[in-house]
Amino acid sequence: MRLSAEEIHTMRARSALDTLGPEHPDSLTALRELAHVLLPIPGRGEEAVELFQHVARTRWTTLGDRHEETLRASVELADALHTTGQLRLAETAWRDTFRAQAETLGRDHPDALRSATRLAAVLEDLGRAPEAEPLVRDVLERRIRQLGHDHPDVLSSTNAHAASLIKCGRHQEAERTLRALVPRLVDRYGPDHEKTVAARSNLGAVLVRLDRHSEAEEQIRAVVRSTEATLGPDHETTLTARNNLAAVLHAQERYDDAVPILRAILTGRAALHGDDHPITVATRDNLANVLIDAGHHTEATELLDRCVRDYRRLHGPGHPRLRAAEERLDWLRSP
Repeated sequence: MRLSAEEIHTMRARSALDTLGPEHPDSLTALRELAHVLLPIPGRGEEAVELFQHVARTRWTTLGDRHEETLRASVELADALHTTGQLRLAETAWRDTFRAQAETLGRDHPDALRSATRLAAVLEDLGRAPEAEPLVRDVLERRIRQLGHDHPDVLSSTNAHAASLIKCGRHQEAERTLRALVPRLVDRYGPDHEKTVAARSNLGAVLVRLDRHSEAEEQIRAVVRSTEATLGPDHETTLTARNNLAAVLHAQERYDDAVPILRAILTGRAALHGDDHPITVATRDNLANVLIDAGHHTEATELLDRCVRDYRRLHGPGHPRLRAAEERLDWLRSP
């Protein structure tokens, strides 16, 4: 019988621990590799985080907090915390990692810029987009100075900054950026490339917020076609594109079209990330909102009740997403 990757790496890790001990470099490498295998498996993320924590602590103790291997372990731990939805811990981990890289390697080093981008992503997931935008803008400006306006990393950073502007509600700025960016990406990579698709997706999102729904739907349906063709129907990028399509349908009050799309997205994200992951919780919240507008209040109440519990666990009391869900739930339950 053929062994799975999980079984193979578990055996290697146990053998290294038994023969070399938990602090030997080869043991740490085996544990890292096992953690990378476990992380994307639903329900195994916590085990992966524990393994990354052990590696990071051991590297810090044996090599110091500024060693190259320690910094790599810190990046992997921060990324795992973010992936598993432990957002407040992920914020602390990314801040510590970014600070150490900036002090050791310099603010312009590619590793420090990547960590700044990932810290910004956590802040956005925590609902703190205005704190994230200056970080994203700083990364873009530094890359332009280093690489010029046409480098692939600069084009990606331009799109990331436009997305950050959208989250901050600065929609006209974001549209101007994206209108200029999309043709450049089409010329360079083609219409179905992931960079082009990401920018068109953001353009569709900002057009929704500007109430230009027909234009938005056209952009987003093109994105859905591209992602389904290149990545398949169950990929997270495809699910995100379909979620954006549901949003524009919702905005047009086409509830009967939006609800089945969101149901399928919720099922897909639960399978990919687990029922309790922040992106799954957000999808459940989105579905509840559309169901409210469609008049399906009983099902919306059940979904929001779970969202409230999940937001308390993820964000703690007083978070804007928790307050919004609680207010809608109270309204649904009021006589």
